[in-house]
Amino acid sequence: MSKISILVLLSIAGAASAQPAKQSATACVNREATEWRQVRDPILDDTSLQYCTGDDCWSLDLATNTVRAAPKRPKVKKLRDAPGILTDGKGTTLASADENHVSFCSGGDPSSCKSFDFKIANHAVNGIAPDMNDEHTLGALTYLGESENGSPSYVLAFDLVKSKQVGKRKAGSIEVLGHGFLVDGTTLYNAAFKKVGRLAAPDQAWERLGKSDLVALHDKKTGEFVFQDTRTGLVKTRVAHGVADKSTLFQFVPTPDGTKLYAIGFRSDEGEVLTIDVATGKITNRSTPTPCAPGTHRVN
Repeated sequence: MSKISILVLLSIAGAASAQPAKQSATACVNREATEWRQVRDPILDDTSLQYCTGDDCWSLDLATNTVRAAPKRPKVKKLRDAPGILTDGKGTTLASADENHVSFCSGGDPSSCKSFDFKIANHAVNGIAPDMNDEHTLGALTYLGESENGSPSYVLAFDLVKSKQVGKRKAGSIEVLGHGFLVDGTTLYNAAFKKVGRLAAPDQAWERLGKSDLVALHDKKTGEFVFQDTRTGLVKTRVAHGVADKSTLFQFVPTPDGTKLYAIGFRSDEGEVLTIDVATGKITNRSTPTPCAPGTHRVN
């Protein structure tokens, strides 16, 4: 066979393999490199974990660890807090702040409010954002200066039990943990605002495990789930997720008691649910909806 014939055959084969996938008529999860949908709106109850990939929705039976198609449901539109306001997501104001004052209220009860005055030289041109932990024992404020003209941004930390400000430093963000703070998404501080370590992996989608001090992270470099104690900065365990693409994405859904973690994959592992036992650091089950047939996919 001549070189020209071989090239023609290779071109035909390449063109055939490059044919775009067709839309599947039935609900399925994608297993191709270029088409994937984000996991949305997970709901965990006593018997099931319900979630959607795009317009397709699924239900994981917690007793049998099987996934079946579920009725479609609209996307949940989360309420966005107004500038300088923190709510419980249902309309109750938990904290409010301006350029000189911040107030934290437990459950929206005015009699429970702890208020603090502060003074920062530059204006918060790019916004003010208060935060508070679920225990209502610690509060924080992100104060964003005008970075375009070199004005600094600050974070402030407050102990609501002792009714005092415990820290202030130049930084771009602060999140309140169960018994500490996370600054700039990287550095852990204890309740007294003393540095205890760094987050074990750069993951903005970390999830607290129940009411414990453990958080779950996804290390996209190593392909591992990381359980880290935010009170000490120590890593409790690392769990290899086993997906070929180490940097694939996951939505974490912990049980309320923090004993189990469900990791729902998307991108190259769309819709698969990994069940992890937190105490042992073991993946106990892998459950997936029906994958799309070769040559087909779901777009919406």
